[in-house]
Amino acid sequence: MAIDWTKLPSLTALRAFEAAAQTGSFSQAARSFNVTHAAVAQQVRALEEHLGLKLFERSARGVQLTAEGSELARTLVTGFALIAQGVEALQDKNRNRPLRVTTTAFFAESVIFPRITDFWKQHSDIEISFTPSDEPIDLVAQGMDIGIRAGRGPWPGLRCLDFVQSPTRALAAPSLVDDPGVDWSQVPWLIPDSSTWEREALSQSGIDARQIKTVDLGNPALEIRAGEEGMGLVLEAEIDVRAQLAAGSLKIAPIPIAHVSRFFIVTPPWTPRPPVAAFIAWLRALAPQLSATGD
Repeated sequence: MAIDWTKLPSLTALRAFEAAAQTGSFSQAARSFNVTHAAVAQQVRALEEHLGLKLFERSARGVQLTAEGSELARTLVTGFALIAQGVEALQDKNRNRPLRVTTTAFFAESVIFPRITDFWKQHSDIEISFTPSDEPIDLVAQGMDIGIRAGRGPWPGLRCLDFVQSPTRALAAPSLVDDPGVDWSQVPWLIPDSSTWEREALSQSGIDARQIKTVDLGNPALEIRAGEEGMGLVLEAEIDVRAQLAAGSLKIAPIPIAHVSRFFIVTPPWTPRPPVAAFIAWLRALAPQLSATGD
């Protein structure tokens, strides 16, 4: 059954009436809402005018429900109880659902996954579902709790917390970096055609992004692996490739990059539920060690 909301009285008036009906007093109803006696009386009068019915008999001794008022009060008790039960059930369901986190595949692999067991030691009851993505995700539309993204921030309609900063590096395989005869102007950059941040970072570093050679591998997740194989230069935040640098499969190329990658913890605009707040606190506690080069 479709509800014609234009014919319904205001929720404020209904709540005021229901409270007065339950307490038998405009004054007690007013105290429960932290408003004045007059405010409740006004809302009840507005409701009576809307319905064209008298809901209370008023006298010097107080107020008493009419037959019509008693009927409406019974209906509202049932209706408000159903609303309360529905909201509580939804909150319980939301409180217990897995935490949904999205970030880039590189950041998840290099920063989150090597440390996630530490989080679960502290919060063994919190389930986490990861959605690695190199494309920005609409957190609200996709039902995500947290996004960890590099960019300029903040983003409208979202909560943004500064997380960590990392220098951006030009990287290549040791076979290229260790070869003094390499002409770096001829080495292609492994950059997707659709990506803009890499070109902006290169321009910021004095490199004409229109003049460089590029190779689009079709999947950003392949760039680091292709760089390790000597297929070209990779432009990436150092924090994303520390494992490769430590293992020696990638080295920093002799190409100065001025850009710094800023990572943010991004959440929907509402107050985070407890599991979300716990994960955010854990991430922020990691920030000092993540900022240290060579972690």
